[in-house]
Amino acid sequence: MNTPVLNDNLRAATEALCNLLAKEDKVVASKAKIGLFFQNPEATKLFEEVNAYGEELRNKHLAGMPPTEEEISKFDALRENVIKNDAARGFLEARQTIDELLNTINHYLGMSIDLGRAPTPEEIEEARQRAMSAQSSCSCGGQCDKENCDCDGKCDHDHKDGGCGCGNH
Repeated sequence: MNTPVLNDNLRAATEALCNLLAKEDKVVASKAKIGLFFQNPEATKLFEEVNAYGEELRNKHLAGMPPTEEEISKFDALRENVIKNDAARGFLEARQTIDELLNTINHYLGMSIDLGRAPTPEEIEEARQRAMSAQSSCSCGGQCDKENCDCDGKCDHDHKDGGCGCGNH
C-alpha cells in the first residue's frame, strides 16, 4: 500500500492555500486575460508564429548557424506584433503575474523547510535580493564570446566552443 505524501494536516493546509489562491484577485484577473487570449484567433496566431519562428532560429543557432540580420529583423517584427496586440500582451502579462505568484509561494515553502519555520517577509526579501545579485554576476562577467555569437552581450543561450554558458546576461 502506498503511503500518501501529504498527511491529513498538510493536505488540509494545502487545500486551504489552493482555495485562497484560486480566489486571489490577481489570479482571477489573470485567468480572464488568458481566456480572452484563447478566444482571440488573431492573438493566438501571432503568438504561435513568434514561438515557431523563435524555435526555428534557436535550432539553427544550436546547429552552429547564426541567424542573419533579416531573420533577426523578422523575429523582432513578429515579437513587436505580439506586444502591440492587446490580447496577446495581456496573456503574457497574466502568465508573468501567475509565475511570480507561484515562484513567491515556492520560495516561502522552500525557506520554511530550510529554516524549520515560516520565513518572515524580510527574510524572503533578503533571499530574493541575494538571488538577484547572484544572477547578475557570472564567471564570464557578462561578456559573450563575440566570435560565436552576434547577440551583443544580451543572450541567454549557451555558447558552444568555449563561450559563456552561464545564461545570466
